[in-house]
Amino acid sequence: MNNGGILNFKQVEIEDYSRIYPYTSAYGEGSCQHSPVSMYSLSEKYMDEVCIRDDVLYTLRSALCDDVYRVYLSPLTGGSMREAFAKVLQDAASYGKKVQFLSLTKKASDILSKEFPEEFDITEDRNLAEYIYRTEVMAGFLGHSLTKRRQQVRRFMRDFGERTSITKITEEDAESILRFEHYWIEKYGESHDVEALKREERMIIKQFAHFDELRLSGIVLRIDEKVYGFGYGTKLNDEYYDAIVEKGDYSIPNIYKVLRRESVRLCAMDSRYVNMEEDVGIEGLRNIKLSYHPEYLLHKYIAKQK
Repeated sequence: MNNGGILNFKQVEIEDYSRIYPYTSAYGEGSCQHSPVSMYSLSEKYMDEVCIRDDVLYTLRSALCDDVYRVYLSPLTGGSMREAFAKVLQDAASYGKKVQFLSLTKKASDILSKEFPEEFDITEDRNLAEYIYRTEVMAGFLGHSLTKRRQQVRRFMRDFGERTSITKITEEDAESILRFEHYWIEKYGESHDVEALKREERMIIKQFAHFDELRLSGIVLRIDEKVYGFGYGTKLNDEYYDAIVEKGDYSIPNIYKVLRRESVRLCAMDSRYVNMEEDVGIEGLRNIKLSYHPEYLLHKYIAKQK
C-alpha cells in the first residue's frame, strides 16, 4: 500500500478483478493493457498498482518508476478526463517527480494533448501497437488474402486430423499443459529471449493457478493423446477477446494456424474482435501478425511531462 501521494495505490491482487473490470471493459478501448488479467499476471514485469477514486481507475506501473518519472497508464473513467489527468499530475508532483504515461491510445493521447498543451512530449511507439482482427474472419480465415492459411489448416487436418483432439481447457488439463510449456522452453528457448520466456512461463503458471477466477478460456491440442499445443485468453469486454498465449510444437507443421483458428472458434465467437496483442518490436512476430491482415492496429503512445 502506498499512502504517500494524492492517490492511494495498492498492488493488484486476484480479488481486485471485480473492482477493476467495470472500468477496463467500459473505457479500455479493447486494449490488452487495460485488463485486470494483465494487471494481475504481469506483476513481475510492471508491478501494477491501482487506485479507484471518484469513479476513476488509476493505474501506476510501479516497477517502471525511476528518480525522474512516476509511470502510469491512462486513467479510465466515464467522467472528466481532464480532471483525471490533472489528479495524476498532482500525484506525481507530491513525490517531486514528473509524469510518464505508457500505452496511451490515440483517443487518450489526443485528450491529453488538448487539455494540457505544451505540457507533454508525446510520441507513438509502434512496438506497442495491438493487432485487432475480426472474429469471424479469424474463425474461418476468410477472404482471398487468407487462402494460404486455409490451405495450411487443411494440410494439418489431412496429416494429423484423425489423431488430433482439440478441446476447451479444463482444470484437469493444467498439469499436462504446464509440463508442455516447460518442455517447449527447453526445446526452443535458445532461439528466443530465454529470460523473457522464463518470465512468461511464470506468468502462465500464475494464470493457471487462478484460471477460472481470471475468467480465462482456451484450448489444448493433443495428437495421439499427447499435448502438442495450447492457447488461451480472456474477454476484455463484450466486443473484444484478448488472445494472451499461443504455444505449439514447431515439429508439427502448421500447428500455430490451427491453434489460432480453433482458439477463436471455441472461445471468442461471442466477441466481435480478437486482440492478438503487440509484437514488441520483434520483426518475425510482426511479419506473422501482419500476414493475418488485421482489421486495424490499435496505435499506442508514450507521453513524458516536459
